Amino acid sequence: MTTLRQFLGGLLCALGGWLLTACSSEEDSLQIPEGKGYVKLNLTTNTGFQTKAALDEEDYKDLNNYTVQILKNGIVLEGMEWNYANVPEGLIELTSGAYELKAFYGDPNFTASTQDMYVEGKKTFNVDHNQTEVFVTCKPVCGKVTVQFDSKMADFFNDYSISFNTKALGESIIAWTKDSTDPIYMKVEDNESITATYNLVDKTGKIAEKPIVKTYDLSPQKHLILKVVPVVSGGNLGITITVDDKTNDVPVDITVPSDWI
Repeated sequence: MTTLRQFLGGLLCALGGWLLTACSSEEDSLQIPEGKGYVKLNLTTNTGFQTKAALDEEDYKDLNNYTVQILKNGIVLEGMEWNYANVPEGLIELTSGAYELKAFYGDPNFTASTQDMYVEGKKTFNVDHNQTEVFVTCKPVCGKVTVQFDSKMADFFNDYSISFNTKALGESIIAWTKDSTDPIYMKVEDNESITATYNLVDKTGKIAEKPIVKTYDLSPQKHLILKVVPVVSGGNLGITITVDDKTNDVPVDITVPSDWI
């Protein structure tokens, strides 16, 4: 009889996607009890972004980090949660009905971080008097943001940063400071409008009276790049923001005293 570990054993690891697939078995010869069924799990994960991530992507290739669950009515069934390394041997026998397969790695309460992200896949399925093969794809719930402050920003500002807010963050923010280097990973919905507040402090320590507030669309697995360059024109000091590495320059003028320049 084919074991569950054999079902989960056909894993292929790659940066763009990993495959957890059932091996061939003698399922045709199984005698399935009335009102029961057997499940094979097929898990595909895709954690790639459009550019290389700063966090250790190797962690997300290691199957031993993943938790696999079978749920019914939103509740994990007793004995149906495993770390991949501890998946029990034997077929999974379930009573006929509707279930959900869930696989994940990371904190389900993830909102935003520079150190980690959350990867999840969920799939509903039905079990009847046969064997069911369930396919699910696990993907990051977050988008990625990188800010590139031009080196000349330090010539005009003592301090500068961007505070980001998303639906998942609620009243909280996560900031990219002038010294930040690692991308920020933020939990977002598809094409979610996130808010970016540009905070500027002049050479005398004066904070700009009116911060610059912009909104950008961000989706899971998308990478938003903001390039910020200081601009001086006609006695005004401003910044130019280039979005997504395209020639989408948005000049923002800030009226400042002449001794700033």
